[in-house]
Amino acid sequence: MTTELYFHDKKIPVTFISSDQKAIPRLITVLESSKVHSSSVHSIARIEVVGNQAILHTTADNEKIHLALF
Repeated sequence: MTTELYFHDKKIPVTFISSDQKAIPRLITVLESSKVHSSSVHSIARIEVVGNQAILHTTADNEKIHLALF
C-alpha cells in the first residue's frame, strides 16, 4: 500500500511493506525527533515502512537511512 505524507512542506510517498497506515503517527514522531541531519530530511525522496522500521531514501547519492519506529 502506498500513501503520501506531508513533512516539512514536502509531499513524500510512503510505501508500507509488512505494515499498515497505523504506523504513520509513529513515523511522524520519529521523523520529528530523530537525529537525522536536516539536509537529509529535506532530501527525502520516498519512505518505505517495513515492519517496525522506516527506510528513508534520499536524493543525495541514493543514501538510505534506517529508523526504528518502535
